[in-house]
Amino acid sequence: MSPPDDLLLPRPAVSVVVPFAGGPEEASRVYAMLTSLQTRPGDELILSDNSAHAPAPPERVQRVIAAGERSPGHARNRGAAQATGDWILFLDADVQPPMDLIERFFAVPIAARTGAVTGDIAGVPDTSTLAARYATARNFLGQRAHVNHPLRPRASSANLLVRRAAFVAIGGYTEGILAAEDTDLIWRLAGAGWGLEFNEQAVVHHAYRTSLRALGRQWRGYAAGARWLSERYPDFKPDPGLRRGLRLLLHRFGIGAGLSVRADGHSAPAATAITRRDRILFLAVQVYLAIEEQIGLRLSNAADGGGADGGAADHRRLGRWRRR
Repeated sequence: MSPPDDLLLPRPAVSVVVPFAGGPEEASRVYAMLTSLQTRPGDELILSDNSAHAPAPPERVQRVIAAGERSPGHARNRGAAQATGDWILFLDADVQPPMDLIERFFAVPIAARTGAVTGDIAGVPDTSTLAARYATARNFLGQRAHVNHPLRPRASSANLLVRRAAFVAIGGYTEGILAAEDTDLIWRLAGAGWGLEFNEQAVVHHAYRTSLRALGRQWRGYAAGARWLSERYPDFKPDPGLRRGLRLLLHRFGIGAGLSVRADGHSAPAATAITRRDRILFLAVQVYLAIEEQIGLRLSNAADGGGADGGAADHRRLGRWRRR
């Protein structure tokens, strides 16, 4: 759907690209999400199917088969290769965007040397399980702290607007990996002289994992990606949860500086107040995730390029990439 012409301000064409690795039922939900977005003539809606299991799309959506390697970077690159817009808006398959998300990104002028703009990511309020309550309260995909990091700003591709000229100039996402491809993209953009902006109005909602096992697999994937980043960028060192927890504990006794930058990227408030019982349970979850993180730091971040069924072992080990 599109807003009335007399309400529109000039903006460049945008190609929305969503990587996908699910089945027909999940594809139907993603198609509904895409077609709910307000678009203008020249805009594009692209689903990049990395599983080859999505059904035929509705009229407004292009379906691109991302055959070969099963990874988010590969799927995004295949979708972006079909894009013709001046900007590419990357969204994850499990986010819930407002209908006017594209307009919100352009409500504030974007600087000429800005290569990417990220909007915030807020958790969908969910108190059904301990894992959901923890993830929603912590909102670790919130973008404000990540973008404002004093040393190496970064952003998630779950809600990321990228200038197509900049994207093409650096060769798109790094392929062959399962995690951290979005951080790597932002850092390579910065290395090429492109800036990163934060648009606090362009917010999407994200449903966090509802089981501790799934949350643990996600943490393993993050840790494997962090180790890969440390090998690619020598000035970056992973800061595992056990180390952060020790620094916080020492800081409470007046030893050390604690944490200068929040590690969880929290920027949206919790949907509900945290009870004393949940505070205790959340501490136990943090310990569990810190252990999973230590395991992840010892795992490979490599994606196996084996077609639609390739990389099965990696995906079982690190969790399905489409739910970031």
